[in-house]
Amino acid sequence: MLSADLLHKYGLPEDEIVDAVECAVARTLMAAFQRTVTVRAEGELEIIAYPKLGHPVEMQLKDIPKKLRRHIIHSVEAELQKRQILLEAKKLQELQGRVFCGAVGRIGSRGTLHVTLEIDDLLKPLILFGECPLRYQPPHERSRYRIGEQRSFLVTSVRPVMVGGDIAKVRLILNRTSRVLPALLLQDLTGITGIKCRRRIAGGFSEVVTPVRIPKTSINKVGKELREHVQILIAP
Repeated sequence: MLSADLLHKYGLPEDEIVDAVECAVARTLMAAFQRTVTVRAEGELEIIAYPKLGHPVEMQLKDIPKKLRRHIIHSVEAELQKRQILLEAKKLQELQGRVFCGAVGRIGSRGTLHVTLEIDDLLKPLILFGECPLRYQPPHERSRYRIGEQRSFLVTSVRPVMVGGDIAKVRLILNRTSRVLPALLLQDLTGITGIKCRRRIAGGFSEVVTPVRIPKTSINKVGKELREHVQILIAP
């Protein structure tokens, strides 16, 4: 049940794996036997069942029917996968509020863009997948995106999503209508901090306040990316 492969496969701390195994095995056996069961997974697997009458009974894994054992293994895998997704979501929270370039990989039937993001990480590049719902796309861009097209997106939220009652993956929600997007793009291009977007109508114009003068080439580049007029006000 517990093997060295689990540490490598799921990338979880050892105590987290032990806890996941104990919870999954106990939950599965309690549902099967309709009695309280405790499990210790440190070292050899130790299972104790507590009948309504009589003394606690120690159970051996080999004595459990094969079908139930398969169900236990499935439950352990599902629990580990869930915890892996939660850990991944926690790590990716730092992406929220940042802007990344992504390629449109697919367009859903309701207009949702399925985007591939390549993110530079200190250890290795990350390939992540995000979704930009229709409501987060500027009206003048809707229905005009093309597969493979590169665009800049704000990561609005990072959260695990449920499929069939289980946590299945980390979902990145992307946005191109946010008021902060022009300021963040200018900040990334110029390295100037303190840039703020005071007002924006996506696809129309952005009114951006900066502490210093910004190169015209950067302003034009952001305007071209967003397909809107970027008006700059200097307010030291």
